[in-house]
Formats: sequence, structure tokens, C-alpha cells
Amino acid sequence: MVGIVDEALKPGNEDALKISSYRESLVDFIKRTDTPMTIGVQGEWGSGKTSLLNQIWNQLEDFNRNDNSIPDFKQIWINSWEHSLLCSPEESLLKIINEIIQDLLITDTDKNRAEKISSGVQNIMKGALRIGGSVAFGAAGTDAVDNIFQESSNSIKELRAQLSLLVEEIKTLKTNPFGKVIIYVDDLDRIEPRDAVRILELLKNIFNIKDCVFVLAIDYQVVVKGLKDKFGEQTQENEWEFRAFFDKIIQLPFTMPMGNYDIANYVIDLLSKIDFYSNEKEELDNDLIKNFVELSIGGNPRSIKRLINSLALIKIFNDKQAEEGASAVLKDKDTAMIMFAMVCLQIAHPEIYEMLATEPNFTLWDDELAYKITQKKEEQDSSWGKNFEQAKGLDDFDTSWEQCLFRVCYSNPRYRAKASHISQFLTVLENEFDKEKLSELILTGLGQTAVTSITTKENPNIRPPKGSFKRHFNSGYDDWLVRLKEDYKNPLNFPSPESEEVVQNWINILKGEPFNAVDSMSEEESDYVIKYAGAISVNYKKKKIGQIGIERKKDGEKVRITATKHPKHDNLPLIFTQSNIEFTHLRKLYDLDEKTRECKGAYGFIGFMHTYIDAKKHSLPDKIIKFLIEESSDAKTNFNSELISEKKIEQYVEAFKNKREDSDEFKQAAQFLTTYFESENNKKIDM
Repeated sequence: MVGIVDEALKPGNEDALKISSYRESLVDFIKRTDTPMTIGVQGEWGSGKTSLLNQIWNQLEDFNRNDNSIPDFKQIWINSWEHSLLCSPEESLLKIINEIIQDLLITDTDKNRAEKISSGVQNIMKGALRIGGSVAFGAAGTDAVDNIFQESSNSIKELRAQLSLLVEEIKTLKTNPFGKVIIYVDDLDRIEPRDAVRILELLKNIFNIKDCVFVLAIDYQVVVKGLKDKFGEQTQENEWEFRAFFDKIIQLPFTMPMGNYDIANYVIDLLSKIDFYSNEKEELDNDLIKNFVELSIGGNPRSIKRLINSLALIKIFNDKQAEEGASAVLKDKDTAMIMFAMVCLQIAHPEIYEMLATEPNFTLWDDELAYKITQKKEEQDSSWGKNFEQAKGLDDFDTSWEQCLFRVCYSNPRYRAKASHISQFLTVLENEFDKEKLSELILTGLGQTAVTSITTKENPNIRPPKGSFKRHFNSGYDDWLVRLKEDYKNPLNFPSPESEEVVQNWINILKGEPFNAVDSMSEEESDYVIKYAGAISVNYKKKKIGQIGIERKKDGEKVRITATKHPKHDNLPLIFTQSNIEFTHLRKLYDLDEKTRECKGAYGFIGFMHTYIDAKKHSLPDKIIKFLIEESSDAKTNFNSELISEKKIEQYVEAFKNKREDSDEFKQAAQFLTTYFESENNKKIDM
């Protein structure tokens, strides 16, 4: 097999998503429920609703064949989308009713009676369709639409009554084996939302039939879209109106359990069917596959099938190249996994995929790249400043490349909510693969997967030429220094030897005893890892504890040092009295007015403090560097729960702005905020 057909799971086929307990529960409910009953199977497009209905059908057919303890089930399948083609909603409904009646008539062994009933139904249908047609073309007016199933529409009323009587009559036949009629209405979410809602409105008039269970496959969001003309855009205030409409039709809502799908099993099963990667020595990493899928396309089976088909084509392309004498690309597990990851990204986040095509080494992404993509449109949002500061305090966005990603995602409403997942996706790439080879692996992956890419750019994705990106950035201090000079447009004598000496000494102390730090590109392992990005940061046990960098300020060149605050110092910045070095809050609130409830400033990176040193005038003693590293490590590992968090500050700010002045919450918030950020409220260290 080289492709996966995008069709529902056929009756009897194995369920690789492993949701049998849900299916069996629904089947048991259908078997035991009183009637009439309408079940709404909800889920997004491609979530597997039709597959589930197929499985329910198949299991009930098994009962019909093998279980004589209960009456059989008469099952009828309606494809509402097919009935809606070139028809008004009213005509679609009449065609649906007619199909149900014709299916029921098949049950009657008395052919003469069946033909008589069928003839009567056809006559009723002709009159009903005339009414439906006049409504569709506007001749009957709005009242006729609203009353089409009321007393004034005799032919349609008769048709509905005929359906009810037919079900009742069939049940009384001696030859009838059926106890319940199960009617499946599929593909409602293929229909234009307004028409789908209209068909639902009309269908509800036939749902109230004894001995019938209706099972509808419908996406609730289609209902919401279809009701916009009636209720307007959905808001918190009018959401109940949308829900009330749905509840009038559905007695039992069931949502597809996508969060419980066995994604890894499903994807591995499909990958094996296309023989994507076969190696007797090593298998693909199931957990890594699941991670990539969940952080990108999610658990939607239709999206996963598209992923597999793209990989099937890429596999064929790779095999053809190998036959022609080229080197096989899918020769090892890492290459196969990167290929898999690139297609996941291509399907779920094509703009991010295109960013990789521009710069495969994503650790080089910076503000300049973000500007080329967004032109700083994100900063036009009134909440941008606060949201960006908060984001930079999170692990997902605390490096330059992650902040570039945040800017790009923020400018796109669809990506904004997924920014953390995208950052985590790329971080998995960074952590799981050899850092020296990762860029080459991504470059290879981009070259192979470009054939299945959909792009909005005038020029399609082209494999980036070899050497078009800085391969060794992040490998050490020397490369960091080259990038720093490029960022500042190669100013003369920048950075100064004095500033470089401070930074190099900071690195030397980290790499010496007792810290034994290693560079992030190193194959050696250590609790302390140095990362060379916009500034040079150090992580202790994967937690960022500090930073050092060189900046050009208005009053001259400065070395900027960041460290973690410590609870034993009341989470306050420090003053080293002997060395005349004073740390301040990395971000701070100020001008807090208890009357107007206004406060200025920001509180991102609340757990950090920083200082600027003019290296030409002041030194940074070794004992202070060691002290800061030791204190920061201790704070992040042994006192992490006691550190002042952004969430805590946010709660205080919320209480300060919104609680009553005489409330304890307001008093506590005002006391904390007005004292914690005071400039003189630092802790002195005699060093």
C-alpha cells in the first residue's frame, strides 16, 4: 500500500485509535434506551464521526445475527450531503423522509401493501415538494417557511404522519423481527452551515417518532456558524441561545474523545502500511512520534491520513532517487524522524515551515527575521507590550529565537493560541537530536518534503543552498562574539577588551570547579549548560538561572548581568556594598495610585534581577560571580515554590485594580506592590 484513502473506517475493520469502550457504551445505550431518542455525535471535521457510526452499525448488525435475546434493529443510513445537492433545505428534508420510508417498506413482506403505501407516499411527496419548491424560490414567503410542518401544510403533515404510522405498523407485523429503528444521519457538516441548520430545524419535526433512535453526526461549530444570521456572532452573553437551539434537537450529546485517541498506535499502524521506514537494527521512536503529532496536527484522523500520504509520496520519491544511483535519504532513524517532523509542521503550521525554509537553523531566528515577516504589526495590538513581557518570562519564549517565533505567531490570530505548542515542537527537535547535525538534518528534510508543501509565496519552497546559513552559531563564545558584532553593525572597537574580559571570566568560572559547565553544543553532560544566544545564558538542571551580555547604551558600553532572586533575601534585588554593585528588578511596577487604581510598568521576569557594569570603570569580582551562580542554582532547585511568580504579582495587580478599598485583598495587594518595587527596598550583602 502506498496511500491511505480518506474514508471512514469500514464495518469490521480494526480500530487503531483504541476507542472501543466509547463505542460499546453508545451501543449499549442505544440497545437499552427508551424512544424516541436523538443522539448527536459531535466532533470537528475529520475527527472520525463517520467511522464511529460505522462501528456502531456493525456491532448492532452482529447483535441481529447472533443475539436472539432481544428484537433486531432496523438500521437506515442517510447521507444528508448527497440529498442537499442542488436542493433547498426543505426539498432535502423531503428526500430524506422519502428514503427513510422506502427503507422501511423493504421490511414489509406484503409486497402489495408496500406498493400501495409507496404509491400514496409518492403522491404526498409531489404536493410537499411543490410547497418546498415555492418556499425555495421565495413565492411562499417567510411565514410558509416557519409553518411548513404546521397544520397549514397538510401534505407535509400527512407525510410525517405516514412515517410514524409506518414504523408502528411494521412493528406489529408477525414477520417483523425489528424492535427499534436506528436512523443515522451523516455528513451534516459538509453542507453550507446555514442550510445545515435549516435542515436540522426541519428534521426535528420527525425525530419524535416512537421506536426510533436518530444518530446525527454533526459539528457543533457548524451549528454556531449557521445561526449567526439569527443570533449574531457568538459571545459569552448569547452563547446560551446557540446551546438552547442544539439542546432542543439533541437529547444525548456525545463528543468524539480525540484527547483519548491512541495517536502513536494509529500513526505507527499507518506508517507500517506504507512501509515508510524499515530497519532491522532500530525502530522509530513511538513516544517521539506521538509528541510531534500532538504538538502539531493533533489527533484529527483526517489530518493524520494527509500526513501519511505525504510521507508515502516522499518515500516513493526517495526510492526512485536511490534506484537512479543517488544516496538514499531514509537510511537512518534520525533522518526518518526529521522527515516526519517536517511534514507535521508543513501540514499544521505552513508559515513556520516556510520560516525554516528561510533559515533552517532556527536557533538563529531573531528580531530581524521577525520584522521581515510581520513588519512589527504585532506591536499595533494594545496588549502587545504586556503580553510580550509575560511571554519572555516563560520557558517557551525566554530565548531570542523563541521571541522571534512569538512575534510571528502573535501577528496571526490562528497561530497565537498555538505559539507555545510550536515553540515546544521546535524545542523537542533541539533536545532530541545531535545539535551539530540538526541543521543538516532539517535541511535534508526540507529538500525532500518541499514537493508536498502548499505555499502562499510567489516562489515555492526551494531547498536552501548549502552554506546559506551560519552552521556553527551557538557552538561557543567566538561565534557568539561574531554574531554580536553583526547585530551592532560592526561598530569600531566594540565590544571593548574590558567588557570581553568580564564575560570570558564569567564563562571560565562556570566551566571550572565546582560548576563544570559545558556549552550547549557539547556532547558532554553537566548540570550547568551555557547557551550562546542574544545574550549568554546558563541553565542549571534545565532551568535558566542567569545571563550575561554586552550592550551599547546611550551612556556607553555596558555588561549586563542577570541572576535569580532568592527567597531567603525576600525575593528582592541585592546590593554588594564593598563592590558597589547594585541589582534592580528586571521588570518593575511604579506610580501605584490607590485612588485611581493605576499602576505603570511591567512585571515580566519577576524572578530575576539585573545590573549593568561599566567594565572600564568597575570590575566584577570572582567571589560575586560564584555567589550569584550558587544562589541562583539554590533558589531554582530548592526554593522554586517560594519564588515570587508572575502569577502571584498578577493576582495582586488584579486585586489592587478591582477589589474594594476596605477589603483584605486590596489592602494586602496595595501593601505588597507599593513596597516590593521601591528602589531602596533591596537586600545588602557585605561583599
